[in-house]
Amino acid sequence: MVTQKTIAKKLGVSPSLVSRALCGTAGDIGASEKTVLRIRREAKLLNYAPNAAALTLRGSKSMTIGVVIRDFDDPFFGSMTGELQRLSRERGFSLLLTGFDNERNQMDTSTLLRYHLDALIICGSDTCAPWIRPFLKKGLPIVQIGSGETYPGINRVEMDEECGVALLLEYLRSLGHGDVGFIGENTGSHKRRRQIVSALMKKTGLKVRPALTVSVPSGKNSGITAMKTLLRRAGKNMPTAVISADDSMAQGGLRAIHDLGLSVPGDISLTGIDDIPSASLMIPSLTTIRTPVGMMVRAAFELVIEKAATGGNATVLKFKPEIAVRESCSNIRISDAEALSKIL
Repeated sequence: MVTQKTIAKKLGVSPSLVSRALCGTAGDIGASEKTVLRIRREAKLLNYAPNAAALTLRGSKSMTIGVVIRDFDDPFFGSMTGELQRLSRERGFSLLLTGFDNERNQMDTSTLLRYHLDALIICGSDTCAPWIRPFLKKGLPIVQIGSGETYPGINRVEMDEECGVALLLEYLRSLGHGDVGFIGENTGSHKRRRQIVSALMKKTGLKVRPALTVSVPSGKNSGITAMKTLLRRAGKNMPTAVISADDSMAQGGLRAIHDLGLSVPGDISLTGIDDIPSASLMIPSLTTIRTPVGMMVRAAFELVIEKAATGGNATVLKFKPEIAVRESCSNIRISDAEALSKIL
């Protein structure tokens, strides 16, 4: 391991001078700019990195941020984690990642609590619960990327979901759709999106049929299950369009529609929310709401490294999404209800 002593020996200077040059205080003892640049250049050539444990013992920042991921299997969090990694590398931080136990709706804090973290970032909606208390007691700056309840001392960055759903409904209305269904899981975030869809449909005069608002238990094939349930309930009077709570649900819904001998968008227009990487690769490519992941992650990162713990106050930042119009929606047309009833 390359240490400050390694650099000092190589250059024939004292370790204390190397330490001051690397932390920006060499000028206080009269060191020349040329010497400081020489030390920093050598440190870079040797790939020197400060020892986090040593920094902690000296009372300095560990340059480590804890990150809790709601669901490692969800592709939506892949781009979020990648953006966090890029930002942390640029700013000289390390990330310590751990997962959330979705089955028990809790998180094992023992791993993160063993480390001297500078901050904590929670990726995912509806994840804050009593497990967060030990981190609040430590006075850590904490930010959640996602929607949910606002907790004292925890900042939150989220997408403006009402704005996103409004964009989808406005687009579907422009294509002539007035009878819109919804599929989602029984999770907090999906229930919230279901409520937003229903409320905005009523507000804009679109037809709301409770039987075509389907929520199913979480699972690998939840999108398939939800769409088949919706179409079975609809019978001959199927909706002309369906909004999926997220893009993964839409992928399952597309499969279910295909399995039943129907087509998207020929028989049903289909939309998602989030714009995961595979949304544009689906056949047909998925019309969806593009979550501004980059802006949200950057805002969250700045909140935890630039601000101290919030105490009793909390900042909530909302970012407006945009619609990604692709091939999965088309102008309304009369579906073959008889063919559908035979299939079902």
